[in-house]
Order: sequence, then structure tokens, then C-alpha cells
Amino acid sequence: MDNLLDTICARSTAPGRAGIALVRVSGPASFMILEKVFIPEKGEHPLAPRHATLGTILDLISGSELDQGLVTCFPSPNSYTGEDVAEISLHGSPVLVAALLEGLCCSGARLAEPGEFTLRGFLRGRMDLTQAEAVRDVINASTLFQAQVAARQRAGGLALRLGEVKRSLIDVIVQLESAVEFVEDDLPLESRETLAVRLAGIQGTLRTWLDSFRRGHVIHDGFSMAIIGRPNVGKSSLFNALLAQERSIVTEIPGTTRDLVSEVTNLDGIPVRLLDTAGIQKSSDPVEQLGVDRSYGAMADADAILLVVDISQGATPEDEHLRESLGELSCMVVMNKADLSCVWTPEQKAMYVGERPCVEVSAKTGFGIQELRSAIMKHLFGEPGLERDGVLVTNLRHHQCIQAAEKRLENAVVALRGGVSEEFALFDLNGVLKNLGAITGEVDVEDILQEIFSRFCIGK
Repeated sequence: MDNLLDTICARSTAPGRAGIALVRVSGPASFMILEKVFIPEKGEHPLAPRHATLGTILDLISGSELDQGLVTCFPSPNSYTGEDVAEISLHGSPVLVAALLEGLCCSGARLAEPGEFTLRGFLRGRMDLTQAEAVRDVINASTLFQAQVAARQRAGGLALRLGEVKRSLIDVIVQLESAVEFVEDDLPLESRETLAVRLAGIQGTLRTWLDSFRRGHVIHDGFSMAIIGRPNVGKSSLFNALLAQERSIVTEIPGTTRDLVSEVTNLDGIPVRLLDTAGIQKSSDPVEQLGVDRSYGAMADADAILLVVDISQGATPEDEHLRESLGELSCMVVMNKADLSCVWTPEQKAMYVGERPCVEVSAKTGFGIQELRSAIMKHLFGEPGLERDGVLVTNLRHHQCIQAAEKRLENAVVALRGGVSEEFALFDLNGVLKNLGAITGEVDVEDILQEIFSRFCIGK
């Protein structure tokens, strides 16, 4: 980042043409610069705080009127960045926006770097690091549920829970420090075992958060799911049914799909990249064999697999080979064509499925598709299903910090119960505080700030 004392400007709405564009200015010279490029209409209060003022935007290069717009001023410290901030709304022509930004830069501002507005808000205490990262996640969300999860974190949900844990941890540290510094005094200290039990309780909380990352990272990043099976079992029909659109070509001719077809959709608000694969069978056709090879590659790379079989026909050697080749991969069995007469006995179904989840559907009529969607969520997230409330750990950096803290807590508990000096436990507990503080940015985290904020869009 350049000098954080500079006054910065940037377009804060998406690039391209629109009805309205918003340009944001932040820094100590914001209002002085604004007076050079904006003239309020007669009768309007000049730059009243938190009041949208109508006026004329000037083109400083030519000295002529550029556009008519609205300006809202947010004096420090009660603004997004904690600095003086001005927001200029004008007509959303890229030419007008570029001319305004050029005028602002000629008046003493500079163009903001990615994430610089939010970085300034973090450095001036307007938000902690988890909330700053959540701003990015809200902007990048591709589903409403992703945006809702990020919004809860932006509201400080994780920081609040971390604060509770740290207060409990500090209370234990204070008692242990007292035992070390004032060993000659008769202080009302809790016993080592009682303190160890308290720390073990904190450790359990951290483990719960770590377990939530299994769900959280899927919510944050989405997942990929490959639909596999021998030719003509209805993979493309199932692909289309899950997408609720005719994306793959469907015919009665086996081997219609010869290459991977992918499309992004969402299941219960979770982005999923569906892969329709070529039917897997031995073939002398080099093009068809190339498609089969790509199907095996998709199986290996996917986060989950739907193995499709045709229950209107008996199991074939290709069906058996596919089931065996999956090994320990995460897989569900989809028994398709339930609208036709089933030739599989219950015993054959049970033997083929084994312990894998199984759903019977008709991709042609839509029977069982909603049940399949629910079963996929259960398969990914476990019996309780997807949590809609509470704080989920969705960020890999947070997970790594909590993981390191949980390990140090375990060391501290072992030290207390092992009878060694309290100083050994204190060393690890102070490390726990640093690990947890790194999540919200309460410790020296300069080495990670550049990486985090450089991933923001310009103007945020």
C-alpha cells in the first residue's frame, strides 16, 4: 500500500455503463478537494454532514460542467474508513466517471489500491480483521446464503465469540501469573486441576469451531460433483434435472456425451460445479476413449461423485467395475429410470450400494430429484444438515490460527496436569492469545495485511 495518509479516490460501483455510478473519496483533504470539483445548487447547505446535496460536478480540465450529481459527506471518525469521506453519485457513464477521477487526482487525491478503503477502516478501528475479510466475502458471494453467512461475520459474530474465549483465557492466565509472581502470598488460587478443566472447556470450544470448517469452507468455496456411469444410464438427463435446464444433449444413442460438460448451480445456497462425464466403457474409438479418460480424471478431482445406474436393466460388468474403481472416494449411488419397471431385486440393490447413500430417481419425470438434492447436502454435511444459524469458520486463515491455538491449549493442559512449573503453561497460553488475536488483527499482523487486502476490488 502507498502512504495511508494520502487522500484516495476510486469508483465504488461496478465498471461499465449504469444509471448511477458512485465515486468515493477518503482522507484528510477530502472535503477541500470536493469543494474544487462540486458546486452545490442555490439554497443547498454546502457539504452538510450526512446530507445528500444536489449540485454541479465540474470538469477541472476544461472548466466546464461535467454532470449534475449528489454528494454526501461523512466527517471523521464516523465514516466507513474512520477518515473524512465523501461519496459522489453521478450518471453511470464510464467517460464521466473517468473525467471525475482525473479531476480529483489533479486536485490532490490519488487512485486507491485494491482494498485500501477497508484497510483504512481496519487500521482506524472501524472494524476488526474478520469483519474486513467478511466485506470481501459479501462482495464475492455468488449465492444469497453465502452473502448471509458473510454478513453475520461482518456484523462481528466471530469476533464476539473470540472475545468470550479470550476473556476466559485471560482469567486463567492472571491466576497462573499470580502463582508465579507471588508464590509467597496466600492467594485464593484455583487448583491446577480446576484450571486444567477450564482450559479443556475452552479447547472443546475451539474444536467445535475447527469441526465447523468442514461445512464452512464448502459454503465459502463451493464444491464440485461428477456424475459418472456407463453409457445411456441417464447421466445427462440427471445433469439437466439438477440444473433445471436443458444443458446437456440427451438422446437414446449410447455415447452421446463424449467430453466433460460442466455448469455451476447451487444446492441450498451452496455453489456446486456439476460435471457431466462421458459414459465409461472400453472402446476402440480413440475419441471416445479420450472422453473416458477425462471421466476418470473428473472422478479423481471431484469433491463428491454421483454414480448413476439404470434400474430398468440388470447390472452390467461396467456397473460393477465402476463401483469397485471408486474405492474410498466420496460417492452416492443414484438409481435412475424409476419411472420404468425395475429389474433389480432389493437384495441386488443392497449388495451394489453397500454402505453408500442411495436415492432412486427418474431424471426424465423429476421424481426423486428434490430428495436427491437433500441427500447430497446430508452426505456433505452430516446428519444434522447444513447449519443456518451460528458462526461457521469459513476462512482457511482463521482455521489455521484456531488449529494452532487448540494445539497450544492442549500443551498447557498437559503441563498443568503433569505438575511442571506454571511458566510452561503460561508460555503456551500466551501463544494461544497471539493465535486468536491474529484472527481479528489484535496482534502484529503486518505480514498478512498486504495479502488480505490486495484481494479486494478497487473502490472497497
